[in-house]
Amino acid sequence: MKKYIFAAVTVFLLLSASPSSYAYWIWTPQTGTWINPKWAVKDTPQEQFDWAMKFFKAKDYKKAAEEFLRLVRFFPQAELAAESQYYAGKSYEALEEYEQAFYAYQKGIETYPFSKRLDEMTEREYQIAGKFYAGEKVKLWGIPTFPSVFKAIEMYQKVVDNAPYGKYAEQSLFKIGECYKKAGDFQQARLAFQKLVDEHPESKLAEEANFQVGLCASKASLKPSYDQSVTDDALKEIEDFAKRHPESKLTGEADKMHQSLREKKAESDYTIAEFYWKQGWLESAEVYYKNIIANFPDTATAKKAEERLKIIEKRARR
Repeated sequence: MKKYIFAAVTVFLLLSASPSSYAYWIWTPQTGTWINPKWAVKDTPQEQFDWAMKFFKAKDYKKAAEEFLRLVRFFPQAELAAESQYYAGKSYEALEEYEQAFYAYQKGIETYPFSKRLDEMTEREYQIAGKFYAGEKVKLWGIPTFPSVFKAIEMYQKVVDNAPYGKYAEQSLFKIGECYKKAGDFQQARLAFQKLVDEHPESKLAEEANFQVGLCASKASLKPSYDQSVTDDALKEIEDFAKRHPESKLTGEADKMHQSLREKKAESDYTIAEFYWKQGWLESAEVYYKNIIANFPDTATAKKAEERLKIIEKRARR
């Protein structure tokens, strides 16, 4: 009975409505739904693209993005689909919805790898990643929350993955290293810089990246939980930099870093020697003191080790 009442009410409303009111809604047997032609996709990709472009030129970017993506949805194989995907990204950028813009470009790169806009989309991704590197806030439910270098890392990594030897690959790898440095993860930063050196040895950024490998290894060794292998690695990286780039303007900084790490290594050995000293195991302590003097003679710690050896020698004479 309810079914018949509903049908009767529907017929009455349709018959009583003016032509201008019900003309906006049409029943489509294909989908089994009512649609409003005003919001429906146009008959051809070109008509839909022109329709979307009207909103774009009028700076109604939200509507433009919707209409460009509508074309992609209904005409995915059309020649204009790739162009629409690109303009959807441009529309989101104009709205300062940078994450959505990035993902729109990324979908364009993945879905339409032969698009004439490929280089432009890659460049836009690189520029958007730069905004997050500079402090752009991540949005949660449309609300800006907090800056995230990890969002920048994710984006720069996509640029590298899309074109490992492309125009922006080297810069992106370097920026990934810089992002990890900002986050205080010097080990991951070191790996990013090393990847740049290994995969792009002829790059203009290779020298600076090589220096950063040593710097990050040095920074990692400063953490309380570090072990001596980290310091050893840092020394090796800095020595390697000096050999590769003897004329570099960064050599002076590398020398200072190298000396600082030698001091650290000597201090570590001295701490072990002091442990043996306090336990009364003078023969073991003597081995470490002598090692410091032999391997790190130019350090302040070597002088302390010499004083300890003098005391041990006096005791041995008694």
